[in-house]
Amino acid sequence: MFYPERMKRARFLVHGSMKEKAVKRFHELGALQVTDFREKLSKEEWKDLLVTHPASSDVRRITTQLMAVNRTLDVFSMVVPEMEEGFFKMLFAPAPPEKISVEDISGEKLFEEVAAAAESAEVLIADPLERLEKMEIEKSEMSVQAEVLKKITSLDFSVEVLGEGPFVNAVMGIAPKKDFSQLKTEIEEMSGGICFFAEKAVSDTESCILVISLLKDEDEVLSLIRKWDVERINSGSLQGTPSSVIAGIDEKIIKINAEQEKCREVIGKAAEKWRSRLKGLRELLFIERDRAEIYSNFAKTESAFVIEGWVTEKKADKIVSEIETCCEGMVFSEISEPDEPVDKLPVELNNPGILKHFELLVKLYASPKYDEIDPTVLIFPTFLFFFGLMITDAMYGVMCLVLGIFILRGAGKYYDLYKSAGLLLTLGGASTVVLGSMTGGWFGNFGSEYLGFTFLDSLVVINPMVDVSNFLLFAIGVGLLHLNVGIVMGIIKNVRRKDTPAVLKNVWIFFLEIALVCYYFEAMTPAIVFVVPAVIMLLYAEKGMALFGVTGLLGDSLSYARLMALGLVSFGLAVAINALAKMTWEIEYVGWLVATLIFIFGHLFSFVLNLMGAFAHGIRLHFVEFFGKFYSGGGDDFEPFSIKRDITEVNNPPQ
Repeated sequence: MFYPERMKRARFLVHGSMKEKAVKRFHELGALQVTDFREKLSKEEWKDLLVTHPASSDVRRITTQLMAVNRTLDVFSMVVPEMEEGFFKMLFAPAPPEKISVEDISGEKLFEEVAAAAESAEVLIADPLERLEKMEIEKSEMSVQAEVLKKITSLDFSVEVLGEGPFVNAVMGIAPKKDFSQLKTEIEEMSGGICFFAEKAVSDTESCILVISLLKDEDEVLSLIRKWDVERINSGSLQGTPSSVIAGIDEKIIKINAEQEKCREVIGKAAEKWRSRLKGLRELLFIERDRAEIYSNFAKTESAFVIEGWVTEKKADKIVSEIETCCEGMVFSEISEPDEPVDKLPVELNNPGILKHFELLVKLYASPKYDEIDPTVLIFPTFLFFFGLMITDAMYGVMCLVLGIFILRGAGKYYDLYKSAGLLLTLGGASTVVLGSMTGGWFGNFGSEYLGFTFLDSLVVINPMVDVSNFLLFAIGVGLLHLNVGIVMGIIKNVRRKDTPAVLKNVWIFFLEIALVCYYFEAMTPAIVFVVPAVIMLLYAEKGMALFGVTGLLGDSLSYARLMALGLVSFGLAVAINALAKMTWEIEYVGWLVATLIFIFGHLFSFVLNLMGAFAHGIRLHFVEFFGKFYSGGGDDFEPFSIKRDITEVNNPPQ
């Protein structure tokens, strides 16, 4: 609990005929973090015995099949998207996560199942998907055409006259409104005057241009109008006035929509039949890919292969027994003490029960190193205490408690992260209720002064708005105690490492504190007795930076004044909201409504603000002041080779 799990080095020499069975069993056990043996093959003791194990040939095949499955699932998602829960429903009342029952299959049998399922789904969706895409392109083109024609509905002519005739070509287009006299001149000069040019405004910003020229001049005309940003109107095989053509396009789009809906229904039925199956098989492919990719970490001989990695001490015997049984005795196992520096050993925390969820706070900073104290058990009580002290309002604590319970009963039932967050809020809310009642905060002064619940005053130990000085001294005193715990942890860590200079680095603080206590009680002789070694040890530890050691201690101690400051802000803001609501209550007719809204939303805003502040500053006091005395972090988490299932469950799981 105070230190990470003890690790053991594990090596397994497995006969080549048992390769697939052994890798599958290692994966199922999820107890071994496989390390890359290739890094050791250059060493003398290994280079003549072992060679690098080649990557599995299945990786490329798996990748190809994943692409095919993803392509089909993407079509299902595009055409028939699955319903997604909103944030608040997911947080407070989520549906149980989807679980797809699958067989425990792997290797060639899995590849055959995936190929058959992907092909069956592809047969069902290929034709309707192709038609759907073609109709979408056609509909898009017609919509663009209709948008252009809408600009010339005021013109009374038949669009079929546009384009090439027996002798002449008629071009019509839309352009930004401006003076086109120069364009007209250029066209007349180019055609020798054998042309017709007309311009008419169709809106406040655009004009319609019509040019009729000989067929031989068509290319030159098109080139000229493009230079003037004229967007040509292509009539194609359309007939009738612009208004009638638009009506015809609208009718065609309606028919296309109906046809598209039929195609979507076909794809929807295919999705209903194959989506879950393909999603399950995709997760099995991910699992198979993990197994295939792990081969490149092995070493091998002509008839055997070597797996090396880390296993926790308490699981070492089990993994050896399981692998020997799986491989029918054709394996040599070796479990030994770590042969790497402690900085390279993986870290597995082993906190029980509720403490497990507070590992989240530690990992926000960094996981401990292998030989470092795990601060989870230390951060658990102090974070909750600081959290409650900085909010200092029992009703806000009730709100936090209720919020945490709702999260625990909602997303917390299915997701570890939300369970940890819900537990933090629940325990933090309980702490805030206790400390809030001891400081008299019930929506500020609402409970005692507005509701007349004077019995609440009997619970008050310190009033932060009245006893400001005492509250500040209490906050700094708590901070000093917190820092001392950190210093003791640092001494313990350095004693275990046999680092004497580091042990003495902060011991002077204890002598100084004792000297200050003696001075406070006017015991001058003991004060001098303790202050002298404090100064000597400070000079020894800090050398020329001794002054900064003193100012650093002072800064760290005063940093805990934020416990008092945030508590005052919380209480004061609540009092101000109550006062504002009281003032607006007197407004005629609507005063009661305005006051109620101010009270509800004001305290809701204050609650959220104080909740974020208490979390951020509570974490800050631990990460900066507390951890600075003994904790560096930077360990690498233990990541065993294990099966990761998100949506599947095996209907015949291995024992």
